[in-house]
Amino acid sequence: MTHRIRHDFPLDQQHEGTTIGNGRLGLSVWGRDRLVRISIGVSGLWDHRGGMSWDGRQNYRALRAALARSDAEAIRAMFAPDGGEGVVPSRPSHIPVGRLELTLPGPARSVTLELESGLIEVVWCGGRLVVALLPADKGCFGFRVTPEAELVLRPAYELSGELRQLGFPPPRRDDDGFEQAMPADAPFQVRFRRRGDEVLCRFAQGDEPVTFPGSLTSVIRESRAYWRNFAAAVPQVSTPNPLLDELFRVGLCKFEAMTMADGVPAGLQGPWVEDDRRPPWSNDFHFNINVQMCYWPAYCSGRWANLLPLFRMILGWRERLRRNAEGFVGIPDGCLLPHAVDDRGVCMGSFWTGCIDLACGAWMAQLMFDYVRYSGDSDLLREGAFDFMKGVFNVYQSQLEERDGRLTLPVGVSPEYRGGELDAWGADASFQLAAVHRLAADLSAAAELLGEPPDPRWRELREKLPPVTLLEVDGRPEIALWRGEIPAESHRHHSHLGAIVPFNIIQADDPAWAEVIDASRRRWIALGIGRWAGWSMPWAVMLHNRFGHRQMTEELIELWGKYYRNRGGGTLHDPWIQGLALTFLRDPGVMQMDAGMGMVAAIADLFAYETGGVIHALHGVPGTWSAFEVRGLWLPGGFRLAARRESGRDTVELTATRGGALKLELHGEFYEGTPAPGETVRLTVPARTA
Repeated sequence: MTHRIRHDFPLDQQHEGTTIGNGRLGLSVWGRDRLVRISIGVSGLWDHRGGMSWDGRQNYRALRAALARSDAEAIRAMFAPDGGEGVVPSRPSHIPVGRLELTLPGPARSVTLELESGLIEVVWCGGRLVVALLPADKGCFGFRVTPEAELVLRPAYELSGELRQLGFPPPRRDDDGFEQAMPADAPFQVRFRRRGDEVLCRFAQGDEPVTFPGSLTSVIRESRAYWRNFAAAVPQVSTPNPLLDELFRVGLCKFEAMTMADGVPAGLQGPWVEDDRRPPWSNDFHFNINVQMCYWPAYCSGRWANLLPLFRMILGWRERLRRNAEGFVGIPDGCLLPHAVDDRGVCMGSFWTGCIDLACGAWMAQLMFDYVRYSGDSDLLREGAFDFMKGVFNVYQSQLEERDGRLTLPVGVSPEYRGGELDAWGADASFQLAAVHRLAADLSAAAELLGEPPDPRWRELREKLPPVTLLEVDGRPEIALWRGEIPAESHRHHSHLGAIVPFNIIQADDPAWAEVIDASRRRWIALGIGRWAGWSMPWAVMLHNRFGHRQMTEELIELWGKYYRNRGGGTLHDPWIQGLALTFLRDPGVMQMDAGMGMVAAIADLFAYETGGVIHALHGVPGTWSAFEVRGLWLPGGFRLAARRESGRDTVELTATRGGALKLELHGEFYEGTPAPGETVRLTVPARTA
């Protein structure tokens, strides 16, 4: 079956365009009337100037003292970019490349992406424009268009004055393209070759050769082969909700396009960087949820190798992260990962609460160990992930204090709650506690895999440090942000509930936690969605799933699909409709990939998620669905799921690819055993309609 995604012109913004990518290069096709634009973006094209070095300024003891005396100036100075405020540029950033502008003989009508070929087709009055990108050659793309079409290549320098203000020299123009010098990094160039109705293009930086494939036909052939194989390998979902099916199917393709295993790590926007300005938040790596959510689809889809460029980049920063920890808490064997960095691990600076958010490292450690759990490949642990996990734990350990036989974390944050204000912190922040509990559990499991003795501190932490902080409100205990502080407003980060999702250390149906979960759930619902960002929505879908709100999962997915995407399907940080939620940004068109990728994982989560060592099947599937089918979803332990609903009954089949222990729950029915490799476990029960 062939799946096509079509949008009608006009598409007046780059992020309304139809996109393709190859893990480094990203194209967006958009425009109106006779003018069709092909914007060129590149992951990994950085202006590395600016940022903050960790040195004697950033010191945990000094920070605690400044917080105790409410010294905002001292804290601001600690985390200011190198050279102080007002430095241009103050932080590293991805750099725009430029665009191709095609003036067609007739007005463009529609643009279509065929998912099984990776080809974009623009239909105009009198012909077609076909755009293709090479999956393996990360700098090459091309298109076929009538020779009568006018072609202009416009460098980003000419599209905006921003690069000029940042000290970039004018590009050197030639008949076949341009070269752009960089103030502190290797220059880059874009070249094209036009022969008849074929145009081949090349992006190259530094010493990369400027060569072209033999023909556009070969580019199209390779694109078709790659995406046909991809479509056959990934899970398939078919439900009564066509929007949900589209979000899953298109989301998987976008995930592959921005994170191919032989590509470069993807930031907030992947390779689809604006062509006329530096991107919002530099298209950097935000580790307080955004990177994690961008990469979540790797697990359920079996595209685990797509995680490796990200992990290897982080592990390549080990010396820098060690120095961060040594400067901040004075230990030689720590890893301190700030919340926002460039591809060299350089901290963006300024936002002090993000700089000290220890859960950033713990959450990435969880992703690394989940890679091992899903893929069965423990080599990553030996190649540095285990040392990284231990280093992150050591930074937590250096800040823990023991009082009356219990451990406490005196300073912690709940991501972005109260921003960078002086009261944006507290003792025993629930998000931090949950993160380090998950880390300690994963360290114990990793040590067992590697045949290494466990560190007794991991067990001690789990025994002496509570997994969350509770506060009694109106006679009922609730999960608090930190000691003495309950959530008082709707917030885009659901971080105080992190013990439930994503860290999965408290089961929402655990009778021992029933009163706490119910009170916390009720407050979270009452506060509402008024301050949520796009990426808040998939996280909320997963929470509603755990809470048993099956119909709400579908409603939130639809809400996001309708109002947090622009008319071309681009994923937005803020909703485009007024009145749904208060906008966080002044620019309503800001695109980030995190929400779209998170929604892929949230949809997979409806059919199966694992917590407490148990795989819960079909927990989030709405009871109103009379039929559905899902095939090929991957789960921890190397199990692969197929499920369907027909004639009022639900059937789940789990096939063991490696063999091993399995605990499976389906609507209150349980299976526990150790299926052998290739063996399939099947459960069939009446469908849950409530």
